[in-house]
Amino acid sequence: TVASVIVILINTSLIRYGGDLAVGAYGIIKRIAFLFVMVVMGFNQGMQPIAGYNFGARQYDRVNHVLKLTIILATSVVMGGFIIGEFFPRTVASVFTREKELIDIVVPGMKIIFMVFPIVGFQMVTSNFFQSIGMPGKAIFMSLSRQVIFLLPFLLILPRIYGVNGVWYSMPASDFMASLVAAYLLVKQYRKYKVRN
Repeated sequence: TVASVIVILINTSLIRYGGDLAVGAYGIIKRIAFLFVMVVMGFNQGMQPIAGYNFGARQYDRVNHVLKLTIILATSVVMGGFIIGEFFPRTVASVFTREKELIDIVVPGMKIIFMVFPIVGFQMVTSNFFQSIGMPGKAIFMSLSRQVIFLLPFLLILPRIYGVNGVWYSMPASDFMASLVAAYLLVKQYRKYKVRN
């Protein structure tokens, strides 16, 4: 799958530019990020039947309400991740390891990867929203846009310029670009069905 190829590329780039410790650092950062992403996935599961039912019933005001509420909740959760990643990376990393050299790699990596975390919730909810209202094509495109259209080229280019930091930068850069795509598609959808924020 695409996700497997991306993980392989990330790990090989980290080994090449940062060594085994960089791969270990990525494992720690990924686990921390997943704690917050998992909560957002739960919100998405709760939103899906409500948005789908009301969209089918043309109750667009209710669709609008549940979407806005889910985005607010998801953003609140990932903001927590952003605060932890930006201001307490060393403390969090110390929970996973006592090795100072590894912690010293985790800290800048976490700060870079979490820098656009506040908009990750919006991107995830929007992607799931399109799936909820019977538009899996757009949901798949949004998922692929992050991994294939943006992340893959960034992983091939940025590490050559910035080394191990280039691997870290590729992730928030792709999240930011994917969020722009999500915002564009959502606005377009709202105009089409006259659903107002």
